[in-house]
Amino acid sequence: MKRCIVAGCVVIKDGRVLMLWHNKIRAWLMPGGHVEAGEFPDEAAIRETKEETGLDVEIVGDREVEYGDEVAHSLAKPFVIMYENVPYKTEPMHVHFDLVYVARVKSGGLKESGESSGIGWYGKDEIMKIDTLENVRNVALAALDKYGSML
Repeated sequence: MKRCIVAGCVVIKDGRVLMLWHNKIRAWLMPGGHVEAGEFPDEAAIRETKEETGLDVEIVGDREVEYGDEVAHSLAKPFVIMYENVPYKTEPMHVHFDLVYVARVKSGGLKESGESSGIGWYGKDEIMKIDTLENVRNVALAALDKYGSML
């Protein structure tokens, strides 16, 4: 079974989460994608968000412990790390190890990419009603609970 490391962002603005309609998975998701060779997961989450939404974002969240030396360095801490069996309609099932960060908008304007056919900001009530995966809904709501009033 194919296994991939992916990263994405729960982008929050004015108490709402940015979601896009993913054409391949056929559900509303947060922006994200595969970590490329030589790339750190937080870099991939920021790059994928820019590619899929047109927005420049910065990761926010806990940095409880900063440590490091010449050999080891502290990285941005994901909001959640998930193991997912990805239900693609057109490809065999495969596994994603998904590092999800919380982010805020720095600049840019919304635009759709070729991977999506809808994009928008959704509050808690809307997230409860949209066509998405249960784990995506749970992560979006948890991020709003923790960061929604701050971003």
